[in-house]
Amino acid sequence: MPETPLQAVLHALETLDADAAVALFAPDGSLETVFGQRADGRDQVRTLLGAFFAGLRATHYELTSEWHPEEGLWVGELTANYELADRSRRGPYRRAVVVRCASAGIQEMSLYGAHELPLSESGHAYAEVRGADGWMPTL
Repeated sequence: MPETPLQAVLHALETLDADAAVALFAPDGSLETVFGQRADGRDQVRTLLGAFFAGLRATHYELTSEWHPEEGLWVGELTANYELADRSRRGPYRRAVVVRCASAGIQEMSLYGAHELPLSESGHAYAEVRGADGWMPTL
C-alpha cells in the first residue's frame, strides 16, 4: 500500500533528510512548526528543516491516528521522540499535524503541540525554545 503524504513526510523527517522532505512540498508550499515558525516556498522550508536537523542526531515519529476527511487533506495524531546531537533524549511529545496537498505536492503542513511556551514567554525567540530538560524540538 503506498504511503500517504503525511506518512511520506514523517518518514523523510525521521531520516533527517531535508532534500527528501522538501521534494514532497509544492514549489510554493509552506511549513509551520508547533512554535509558530513559518517557512514559505521550498527554499525557506529547506532552511527551516536544515536548522532543525542541525541540533538532532535522530528522531522518531509514531503516527497513532490518521484521517483523510476530504480530497487533499490528511490529519494525524503522533508522538515525537528526539535524540539531540549531545545524545540527550527529548519526548515523548504529543503532536497533531495537518497536511494539505495539491497536484504539485504539499501545499501546507502545520504542526501543533501541547508543549508551547506560556503566553508570558512571548518575548523569547521560538528558534531556541528551552524547557526543563533543555532544547525542545519544534517539529
